[in-house]
Amino acid sequence: MRDEVPADRPGGQVAKASSRSSVVQAGRDVRITYKQSPYPSPRPAGVVLLAGAVCTSGLVLLLSGLVNLAVPVWTTLLAVMAGAVTALPLRRGRRVFLVTSAFNRKPWIVELMQHVHGTLNRNGLDLVLKAPEHDYDAAAQAHHLRHLARSRRDYLGGLVVATEVHRLRPELVEFCADFRAPVVFLDIEPFDDEADYPPNTAFVGYLPADIGVLAGQWLADHFTRHGVRRPHLLILAGLEQVDRQRCCAEVLRSRVDGVSIVVDDSCAFQRSRARDAVQAHVRELDARDGRLDAVFCTDDEMALGAVDALRGTHSPTTGDTVIIGVDGAPEALALIDNGTGPLRATVVQDSRRLAESAIHVLERMRRGRATPKQTALRPEVHQAK
Repeated sequence: MRDEVPADRPGGQVAKASSRSSVVQAGRDVRITYKQSPYPSPRPAGVVLLAGAVCTSGLVLLLSGLVNLAVPVWTTLLAVMAGAVTALPLRRGRRVFLVTSAFNRKPWIVELMQHVHGTLNRNGLDLVLKAPEHDYDAAAQAHHLRHLARSRRDYLGGLVVATEVHRLRPELVEFCADFRAPVVFLDIEPFDDEADYPPNTAFVGYLPADIGVLAGQWLADHFTRHGVRRPHLLILAGLEQVDRQRCCAEVLRSRVDGVSIVVDDSCAFQRSRARDAVQAHVRELDARDGRLDAVFCTDDEMALGAVDALRGTHSPTTGDTVIIGVDGAPEALALIDNGTGPLRATVVQDSRRLAESAIHVLERMRRGRATPKQTALRPEVHQAK
């Protein structure tokens, strides 16, 4: 069965995720109800000093120029802090792991990690983060899963943001069978059909088709409102979450006469690749006196790359170009709220709601309660006023 969780209602009310057999509470006010003893005594002073020393070392590296400044400062500091946390003694059997598909230059994933940590911490549980050295690396993720299966007695359960799911699927099935404890998949559905999910697993996330439909509807409304006839749209995407670009294109073709759509799925959710793709496309349009009316990027990092490209381009082709992204990354939201640039909207995946809903489902599974295999959260469009 699949649950659909509506967005939080105004006034701080809690949305409900209903199924035929149960009612699952979700939203910003979700609380976990583990029964356990109070926190252990404070960490020894030496451990605290170790964490401080590691963080200080990271700052020294930054200031001395030994760390490549092309990497965002917050990424470096979080990596240093993660190293410090790893050095701290964790409580055996009271841990939950999070395996991510990416970490570097992916603020939305970092936000998700922070919200997962906060929710677990409020309930006296430790988070163990498993992040790949290289983003979207299925081999690295398979290595993490094998290690977790060998140490399964240390964990209450876990969360997985899978990558290259068609390639990794056999590893996921094997891992879930070996791990035995509950596993909740986030963001990307690893299995095509509900019947394919192993017994100890579930999915919580924003469906790519829903995201694509919202983006297509926003663009169709924009073209209609501004009287854009026969618009030309560039879609920047990766090889995952393909329903985002497919459903966006389907909505536009059904609602907008004469729309022209070019899809570039080689950008791999990277800001620099998106910037280069937009610049190359603008040069092609300039050569034939074309016009770029809009760019849909299937994540905000690529949307920011499209903004970079348009800022560095002086062409009549892009005079009225608008950009819409996906995720709700802080930098993208700030640019949208500023209202003066081409980035006008993003389809928000609320990382806090995702974290809290996923841990709520994990808790229900641990207690042996009826839990839907797929819980769909409802995305929203954040746009310039």
